[in-house]
Amino acid sequence: MDRLTGHPDLDDEYDKENMKLIIVCVGLPARGKSYITKKLTRYLSWLQYTTKIFNVGNTRRTQNGKPSSVPVDGPRPKAEASNHHDSAFFDPYNDQFCQLREKWAMDTLDELLDFLLYKNGNVGIFDATNTTKSRRRWVVEHINQRTNGDENFKVLFLESICTDKQIIEKNIRLKLSGPDYINMDQHEALRDFKDRLRNYEKVYETIDDQEEEENERYNIQYLKIINAGKKIVSYNINGYLSSHTVFYLLNFNLAERQIFLTTNGETEYNLQNRIGGDSKLSNEGWKFAKALPKFIAQKRKEFQLRQLTKHYIETQTPIEDVPLEEHTKPTKYSDLHFHVWSSALKRSTQSTTFFPSENYSLKQFRTLNDLCCGSLDGLTEQEFKSKYKEEYQNSQTDKLSFSFPGIGGESYLDVINRLRPLIVELERLPEHVLVITHRVIVRILLGYFMNLDRNLLTDLEILHGYIYCIEPKPYGLDLKIWQYDEADNEFNEVDKLEFMKRRRKSINVNTTDFRMQLNKELQQEALNNSPGVSSLSSYSSSSSLSADGSEEATLMPQLSQAESYNFEFNSLSSSVSSLKRTTSSSQHLSSNPSCLSMHSASLDEKDDKHLVDHPASTDHKLNMVLQDKILIKKLKSLLLDKVEG
Repeated sequence: MDRLTGHPDLDDEYDKENMKLIIVCVGLPARGKSYITKKLTRYLSWLQYTTKIFNVGNTRRTQNGKPSSVPVDGPRPKAEASNHHDSAFFDPYNDQFCQLREKWAMDTLDELLDFLLYKNGNVGIFDATNTTKSRRRWVVEHINQRTNGDENFKVLFLESICTDKQIIEKNIRLKLSGPDYINMDQHEALRDFKDRLRNYEKVYETIDDQEEEENERYNIQYLKIINAGKKIVSYNINGYLSSHTVFYLLNFNLAERQIFLTTNGETEYNLQNRIGGDSKLSNEGWKFAKALPKFIAQKRKEFQLRQLTKHYIETQTPIEDVPLEEHTKPTKYSDLHFHVWSSALKRSTQSTTFFPSENYSLKQFRTLNDLCCGSLDGLTEQEFKSKYKEEYQNSQTDKLSFSFPGIGGESYLDVINRLRPLIVELERLPEHVLVITHRVIVRILLGYFMNLDRNLLTDLEILHGYIYCIEPKPYGLDLKIWQYDEADNEFNEVDKLEFMKRRRKSINVNTTDFRMQLNKELQQEALNNSPGVSSLSSYSSSSSLSADGSEEATLMPQLSQAESYNFEFNSLSSSVSSLKRTTSSSQHLSSNPSCLSMHSASLDEKDDKHLVDHPASTDHKLNMVLQDKILIKKLKSLLLDKVEG
């Protein structure tokens, strides 16, 4: 427990195990309940509380057609032969259908309670309509019975009310593309869904003062969200998780916008492989900083064009019966304001230098500062490994909670704590944002938006020169990734599925097939680019794990001229970032013939454009091949294909 605030620390397992919150959704279909609960699950999971949604609709579709575990009067509904239940199945006055729906609701609620009671869950979300007082009373009584009245189990009703026709129309569009209406004619689906809505509206009862009094002995809480947060009504909110839930939901919005995340450009410390510090940008870092505003401006224009097109299509094909004049007015869509946020560290603020202040709002936040390395700030990776072996080992075995020693030293959990206000601000802001920060911060922010578990949160590989764009959508979010190419001074889109496979962990490489393929491809590239070059053959290789868990591999081709080259790579599971030559003495050459050495010394090395011309070689053709950029890129591609495959 935090002595200053009285709030439990994120790593206080005892407090977390005793925190139990049951969120019970209330509201008509197409009112955004599932959207709200998914966002809330993402936030609470990011705060390291084990959270799960239990959706009655999913239970209905999963159990459809299966024998009932309880007696059901009369024959099974014909609708149960498929996953689709038409509107008649939701008739509130059909006792047979009501009984079956109640049975599925009970099964779902019991699954939620099992999750909290026996599976170390913290928050269970009961995602259903729960539109009547009698249903909600049954939910509270059943929870009280299963938990034996344990006061650690808090119940929070979350009612979503929407009277805004535009929001309802968007929600209906999403419903028509959902699992209940797959392969169904759109007009028929719309008619059926509206009939279903009318069935729910017949019996819908909002939470009121009378219900407060009736359930006072159960100490219920509730929150009403009206028109996606334009109005909020809360009652009897108590408890840490309930308070966090309400605070978060006070600040979200439905605006479509773009959130860009990137690291600062390459720094002088990166070249020296040092951790922490307040280093300046390197020459290549400045090049990235100069290219960044041009890229952002282009994506900003593309977004505006998409929104104009989408707005036109939606206003020409309305679902609801809105007067015609409302859809024939001139389209008005102004460009959203654009914020550029950076940390207060020098390398981050320098990366914002070329953004024109008339087009962008520039702000610095200490909250976005890099994870503080305490007394180890400024050490090289090698110094950290060799001089602080115990600390280094702890940092690798418990990445989430390991705190660097010394004043100000932080852990990932500490950084998550200090980023909470910034996450809420990102959710509140209805405009574009570019966040220029550091690898740990980007990793944690992506962990929030992508709903990553605690293992992926620390192992997701983040490199310099990458831009991550998140677009919040009604169904979740879209993620796009670009990588900066120094040679072309352009940003190229990256396959996000391949990106998700990348980890900072070791990968064992079977090098036999790799050597054969590499040799074959190198020979082919040599023939294509420098005809007559002697073939490269007889590769040997060894792989080992370095102290930081990354892989060190050594490839040893028998070249016609004995020379040594040292290839430094960001990581064997990402793009190679540096290629530089190291000369060798004749004594070394006699005992160590021709080797290409690869290792993941740093995540922040230079790109292959820094290839240094080596001295004149007796094998001039080989010299040409090694300097050929196409060949170098092919070598990188082969390495990545093997490691990531």
